[in-house]
Amino acid sequence: MASSATELARQLRRTLQGSPEAPTREEFQDLIGTFVRNCSEPSSSDIFHDLESELVSIHNEVVHHDDLTQDETFLFVLYNLRQVIPPSSLISTWFELALRHALREPKLSVPAVNHAKELVLAALDSGPSGAELSSDAEQDKKKEKVGDFRRRLMDLYLLDAYNESSGDDVLEWAELDAHQQGEKACWKMNLENVLVRAGLERPQDFLTEIYHCFILPSSRLQLLILLNAYTSDIAFPANAPILASHPLMTSLLHSLLFDNSSTVCTAALALLTKLLPIFAVKACQDLKRLLPQLLTVLGRTVCWRDRSSLPEAERVNEFVGTPGDPEDIDLVERANTSWPPIREDLEWDRLEQTFLGPASSAPSVHRYFTFLYYLFPCNTIRFMRYPVSYLRESGMESPYAVDWEDALDEEKIRSKCEPIMRGHVLHPLLIWRGPVEELSQPDFFAQHDIAQIVGDATMLDTRNASLAMSERDNHLGRARADVLAPSPTDAAAPAGFPQDMSSPADRASTPISIAAPGSKLRISLQDMIATSVALKSGLDNIEIIDPSPAWSGALFPQPPRTRSPSRDDNPDNQAAGTPSTDADAESVRPVSEREPVRGRTDDSSRVAQALAGLQREVLTLRNDLNLELWMTRENVRHLGRLYEDRVLSKTAEFERQGLHNKMREYKAEVFRLQKELQDHKDQTSTVKGHFADWNKKLQDKLTEFRNEKKSWIAEAAAMRAADKEAKDTFMAQRKLLEEATQRVFQLETKIKENAHKVDRLHDYELQIDQLIKLQRLWETDVQKLNGQAQYLQVFASEYRKMELRLECQEKTQAEMQQYVQSYRQQIGILESQLALAQKQLEGGKNVATLGRLSMTQTEYKKLAATNQRLRDENSELGEEVEEVKAMVDYLKQEVKDLRAQVAGSRRTESPEVRA
Repeated sequence: MASSATELARQLRRTLQGSPEAPTREEFQDLIGTFVRNCSEPSSSDIFHDLESELVSIHNEVVHHDDLTQDETFLFVLYNLRQVIPPSSLISTWFELALRHALREPKLSVPAVNHAKELVLAALDSGPSGAELSSDAEQDKKKEKVGDFRRRLMDLYLLDAYNESSGDDVLEWAELDAHQQGEKACWKMNLENVLVRAGLERPQDFLTEIYHCFILPSSRLQLLILLNAYTSDIAFPANAPILASHPLMTSLLHSLLFDNSSTVCTAALALLTKLLPIFAVKACQDLKRLLPQLLTVLGRTVCWRDRSSLPEAERVNEFVGTPGDPEDIDLVERANTSWPPIREDLEWDRLEQTFLGPASSAPSVHRYFTFLYYLFPCNTIRFMRYPVSYLRESGMESPYAVDWEDALDEEKIRSKCEPIMRGHVLHPLLIWRGPVEELSQPDFFAQHDIAQIVGDATMLDTRNASLAMSERDNHLGRARADVLAPSPTDAAAPAGFPQDMSSPADRASTPISIAAPGSKLRISLQDMIATSVALKSGLDNIEIIDPSPAWSGALFPQPPRTRSPSRDDNPDNQAAGTPSTDADAESVRPVSEREPVRGRTDDSSRVAQALAGLQREVLTLRNDLNLELWMTRENVRHLGRLYEDRVLSKTAEFERQGLHNKMREYKAEVFRLQKELQDHKDQTSTVKGHFADWNKKLQDKLTEFRNEKKSWIAEAAAMRAADKEAKDTFMAQRKLLEEATQRVFQLETKIKENAHKVDRLHDYELQIDQLIKLQRLWETDVQKLNGQAQYLQVFASEYRKMELRLECQEKTQAEMQQYVQSYRQQIGILESQLALAQKQLEGGKNVATLGRLSMTQTEYKKLAATNQRLRDENSELGEEVEEVKAMVDYLKQEVKDLRAQVAGSRRTESPEVRA
């Protein structure tokens, strides 16, 4: 493998030097693939490090950035080695050597730029690569390094790339030549593309990095532009749930609620307008959770407070940070207190202004309101009627240091929302639902996609609705006119556009016609569309003709300024307190020394104001263009689906007519085939008759043969069964004899076990005789007591004794019953055993009858003696059982008589005791 690395480095050197022995691109790619497969083994890290050192030396010795072919070849090699290059090597070595220059070079080919982007994305991948197998600690260090690199890319985008919102960057851009401007534009575009693709692959890390950078006010506009590009990507909807639940969404809403920059608010509103239909499809529950904050943004934006013009000293104190007069400080404090103060626990740094210039227009909330009104019409109308009560009922805490009553002006919100509401048609759900049902019941847009939501929401605007109605009427009118009398001249012009009588040369030479004051401004829509398409194509061979310096002043007149702009969002200048331009140096002088300078800086301040206004207009127009392009893309999807449905419906109609004609042809053919089938059936029935007769003869013979075979099989089976049955009989008789012998032994054993119980029965008989004698004595005493009243007390004591004795007898009787029950069980067992023994004996007789021939005379006599003895024992046991039964019956009768006597004595005793 070391030889393959050396060979790869040698071939790369030959290729970069343009040697005739250099391999072709395909051979070189095969060589790289072989090396990558060899480096997949765990012990190949040292070989890759050797190759990396060789590549670094080759890059330093051979590669010259003036030769783009060498850069493309080297990037091709690194791209094919990306599977084995660890991210740490890409970050620490190759980003500064090759990748950064490739991302800055505008003339580099598109495949090479794509290779550089893929390598940067591979550096942002923190997973283990093929060239390194690390432990957990090393993996954590690797993730930390990748996170630092991601943060570095974000810092490069925010600080090193061209910033349209910075006056210094615009001035610097104007001083650069075309190549340098191309490098800056290419650098920013490639950085933005890399960050967007990295965000699509790892959205959580990307959004977290933006969230941390969003804290700095000066970076918010650039981050919003980046988020706009990120959300405009076609693959973003899959990551929409992550953004909906991320803290960055809260920071975005806080920016709309707290920041005073109309440019930032416009960009954030455009981003939020784009996110509403995406969240409705991908993260509906998060959108419902954010609904009170979204409506609060609507209330705050619709009541946007324009920034009033401040004195010169106040502007110097606000943007330069130098101490001014006490009166100016009071003016600044009053200007800052025009907005509700922010709660201290939110720790939000408010952005007051992005561009230095006159008061800018308020951001438009028309489209934002349209989407909110389409998705949640009942809650939107409820908020417009009672903003404070709605926010309280939703449980949203005020983000300001004051209550909702002081933060929101309900009357102003109603008055500002009324013209917006008049520009929209009635939403059908306003009739059938309320605010609570709207959030609890299933959403009506649950089965819609993003394009359908965008299209349906756009149609809520009365202008779009009226345009659609007019287009439909024009289409119907043109359809009727085409049916009656089609005109070739009318077909030449597109429907819905006026006939332009001017020539193409006139339209090309005058795209914008500035009329006199009070008249309308004439703009060529065709030239604007052509220019937009040409600029978006990214071609370098575009020539700008007739650059007029007066068009901007005619379209966007600027009021006079008295101060030169300064870059307020530069932390270095603010921290050091040093001005960046000569005008700033003059502006930080005391007021008494500034008066002579104001005349000299008047022109520069006007230029700075005009420049800031143009910057803001460019950013606003670009933001509107991005939003329009995104909505156009979604509308094109929606139109494509509708057109597909229409084409499918027409195709289905054509197919239905064709199928109807085919069905008629098939019916005629079916009738013909049925007739032919009937003829074939008649012929077949005749053939079947002959075949049935022949088959019947064969079946008769086959049946005869089968019956004969069955009889043979039955005889053989009967003989086998008889043989088997005889064998089984002998085996069963042998087993029965063994079981009978075992049973006899068991019976003898049980008789011996029950002998002591029989002896106890004699004892029970003696006890019964004694009890009978006691009973007779007790009857004599009772008779005597009944005849003699003087022995009543004695009788009572005797009666008590008799009761005790009766209890004893009852206990004895209970015990006897238990014994009787046990004897009955034993008798039952013995009877069953006796019956079984009799059956076995009968079986044994049969067996004996069969076995007499094979049995000797002595064995037969022994067996007969044993059977006779068993019969005698069985008869004796039966007699004993009969005696036990008789004894039990006698005891039961005695107990019954004894109870009757006791009951009679009690009845005769009770009257005597009473007497």
